[in-house]
Amino acid sequence: MKKALKIVAVVLGLLLFLGGVLILIMPREKLLSYITPDVRYVTVTNAQITDTTATMDVQLEVTSKLLPVFVDSLVYDFRLFNQSVAEGNQKFDRASKTGKVQKLAIPVSLDIVKARELVQRQMAEGKKIRAHVEAYCIIPVVGVRRIDIDREVDMTIPLPGSEIVPVSFPEN
Repeated sequence: MKKALKIVAVVLGLLLFLGGVLILIMPREKLLSYITPDVRYVTVTNAQITDTTATMDVQLEVTSKLLPVFVDSLVYDFRLFNQSVAEGNQKFDRASKTGKVQKLAIPVSLDIVKARELVQRQMAEGKKIRAHVEAYCIIPVVGVRRIDIDREVDMTIPLPGSEIVPVSFPEN
């Protein structure tokens, strides 16, 4: 029995040592790519557009890759031509996650008067929205980690009299 315990201890020690070496030699970006949640599906619902404001819910489906990651909260800032058009933060409860998929509903509101010129310029020039999101994720064993996501999103902000079209998030 003692011999079996020694063998198990040596095997566990080797596994821990190899894991530590792997963490040290592997680039940090590569390690983060294994635990960063993937955004699979983005949709806009409950849009209410008036002449001065637009409010909508942006719904995301986030999936875990390797570890069961839970997005606890996030802070977002959507920019057009380096000017903020929508920003805010949202906290999520545990019920939003089922298995590996977590459904996030983010309320977004913007000032149409402020954004109208930027959106018209966006449509004319074909510019994408710069989405900066800081996601605070709970990762087993690791704890809470902040993951910065900064991407250009091919999305048009709806103006009064316009139709809402489905949105897709590019995978990076």
